[in-house]
Amino acid sequence: MTDTPTNVSADASIAEKQQRLEAIIDKLEDGAVSLERAKELHEEGTALIEALEEELALGDGEVIERT
Repeated sequence: MTDTPTNVSADASIAEKQQRLEAIIDKLEDGAVSLERAKELHEEGTALIEALEEELALGDGEVIERT
């Protein structure tokens, strides 16, 4: 497994962002990353969570159809 960054684009789907967040969590839980890389992954994960919260809040309980 490589340890190269694979940031998700801002226009990625919710599912893609969630998959990337899960991959970040797996890497951090594995513990085989350097402290510097763990910090980078944490920052990326935090940004993904913020983006997901913002995107999900737009619907305010409504289903949004994306085309």
